[in-house]
Amino acid sequence: MRARLLIIVLGLLALTACSSVGGSGGSGEPAANEADATFSLRMIPHHRQTIEIAKVAMEKSKDDFVVNVADKIATAEAGEIEQMATYLRSWNIQVPGDDANATHKMAGMMTVKDVEALKSATGKQYDDLFLATLSRHLRSGVDMAKDAQAKGEHIGSKALAGKIIVSQTEVLDQISAKQKS
Repeated sequence: MRARLLIIVLGLLALTACSSVGGSGGSGEPAANEADATFSLRMIPHHRQTIEIAKVAMEKSKDDFVVNVADKIATAEAGEIEQMATYLRSWNIQVPGDDANATHKMAGMMTVKDVEALKSATGKQYDDLFLATLSRHLRSGVDMAKDAQAKGEHIGSKALAGKIIVSQTEVLDQISAKQKS
């Protein structure tokens, strides 16, 4: 996936023969750069994986906190995927497919072993494992969003990155408080 992402971004840069991705579309908004495109190309699979485990949590868990966190994060991230997909299409970049095998190999992603451990756990063991796994996963998402804010140029993409930082940090704080109680 990383090699494919690099090829897509480099190919796009070669086609435009400049350091920006896509045009401003006449809106006066700065064009996107490689950091903006990379953010969406990596965050979409990251969000899809979060939604995958959140759906399992909503089915398996009997803990209201776990179910509510899973529902909240899945709902938010589904909307964010659509926003990032819209950006990518406007920059003439293909939206990433849903290749689970490639996804597991990306930096910051859960491995196949992580996901299988979640699926096989039950009861309180499941809830604890879900919260710990989700926390690690969300921290990697926050790191990606911080990188996009620091290096990106596209106003919408940077705003979305800021929203992700705030919302995922809030969820991380809630999980941490729950684990301490």
